[in-house]
Amino acid sequence: MDVRRKYIFAILAIGMVLFIFNLGGRDLWEPDETRYAVIAREMNETGNWILPHLNGEVYAEKPPLSFWLVNLSALFVGENNALANRLPSALAGLMTLFITFLLGERLFDPRVGFLSAMVLGTCILFPQLSRWVMLDSLFTLFFLLTLFFFYLGYEKEERRRRYYLLAGLFTGLAILTKGPAAYLTLPIFLIFAGLQKSLKKFWCRDLLLGFLLSVMVVLIWWIPACWVGGKDYIHWVLFKQAVGTFVEGGRHFHAEPFYFYFIRFPAEFFPWIVFLPTAFVLGLRKKFGKRKEFLFLSTWFSFIFLFFTLSKGKKDNYLLPLYPAAALMVGTLWDRGFESEEGKKGFLPGLLLLTLLFCAVSVLFLSKIPQRFYAPLIDYHSIAVSILSYLVVGSFLSLLFFVKKKRWASFISLMIAFILLHLHCSFLLPRFDPQKSARVFSERILKRMEPGDELKTYSLKSNGVLYYTKKPYIESIQSKERFFEIFNSPQRVFVVIYAEALDRLKKETGVEFCPLEQMVVANWKYVLISNR
Repeated sequence: MDVRRKYIFAILAIGMVLFIFNLGGRDLWEPDETRYAVIAREMNETGNWILPHLNGEVYAEKPPLSFWLVNLSALFVGENNALANRLPSALAGLMTLFITFLLGERLFDPRVGFLSAMVLGTCILFPQLSRWVMLDSLFTLFFLLTLFFFYLGYEKEERRRRYYLLAGLFTGLAILTKGPAAYLTLPIFLIFAGLQKSLKKFWCRDLLLGFLLSVMVVLIWWIPACWVGGKDYIHWVLFKQAVGTFVEGGRHFHAEPFYFYFIRFPAEFFPWIVFLPTAFVLGLRKKFGKRKEFLFLSTWFSFIFLFFTLSKGKKDNYLLPLYPAAALMVGTLWDRGFESEEGKKGFLPGLLLLTLLFCAVSVLFLSKIPQRFYAPLIDYHSIAVSILSYLVVGSFLSLLFFVKKKRWASFISLMIAFILLHLHCSFLLPRFDPQKSARVFSERILKRMEPGDELKTYSLKSNGVLYYTKKPYIESIQSKERFFEIFNSPQRVFVVIYAEALDRLKKETGVEFCPLEQMVVANWKYVLISNR
């Protein structure tokens, strides 16, 4: 087996462990996972494959591709469960590692591709987010494939049309996954080609054909969707969803301060973030080699980071498309940084910082200082100490091997420590099901209900209750008049309500309601009441 095949085998084997192992081990959590799971299930049950629906209402915030894939996954698994819902995202994460390897191989060599794939697979956010029912992992895969084929077309004139058409295809699929943010690949490449003074090489008729193909892919779904959804749906998709995140902000679109990503990205690209500044500085120098390739990566990273920093709507997962670029820059540094004194000097502070940080946190936990400020940490004392122990050992060995000029051993020590961290998380996270999942509360509701009983909610929309009770539809009561109309009906009705809303209702009406069940789910206290 040649070296390249060994790299591919290692990427797929480690990726399977990181993304697939115990994937269905925990419940679907509120609010995002259960929301997407309900949409996919409702699509299958109603047979409406064009317009996604949530609890009987049109869900215009996201296109349908990911929900189609969840139903395909459920068909493969045999039922719509946690594993089936997460499998498309996890497989997309695994494929993103592989495409990162191919791009690293194309830009530099197979060793850089392998190192970059491992950096991407062991940072904090990317593998964890890929194990959730989220759209961003799939979107990132299509975004990466678009840039990959753009680069191949930019470099190979004889096959340019083929590559640009493939880029257009994957752009269309990315739009069908999460929307028009997929077209951000175009300004990335325009800036890169402009800096190379070769805009004509990129801006050509073949690019137009690729763009038209992406539009055609979207229109195959969008035209019948608009026909069925009508004017309101068109207005929402074109103006609210496409523009609102970047211009309007507001509560619905997750408005955050300007510095949001300057804090969150370093924490979520940990531990490799400590090497990224050095990679940026050295990568663009001529003596580092491959300056053009590194310019492409830095343009990709910088544009995405700046674009979402300037937009009003911000979430951690919005930055996921730049993670392969960051991983490739760090992978390049680990491959080529040892060849220069400046590169070697860039490693030492990062490795030393990691080692000291893990040692300091370990001392704090052993002395139980954090537990004094936040009492719930006492329950996780032994888990935290065990995790910190192998992080300390891994970072220390990485530092030791670096000092002894053993590059591979240094990298692998740090990589193994964070593989263990992600494996630990796959076993640890199910322990939070009682706090994050509505499954137990929903099972208690179903035990109380008999044939003919109805279930409703008041001033509350719980996707988790909807998913785990397996109800096709649950009415969400919005007014006190409607509430008492239902509550005074001869039919036995169960109502799920927030504890705070129930207290307000008692004060405003003077009516006493007896809670049948109470449970805290994802920081919200759910209460079950009934008219009988």
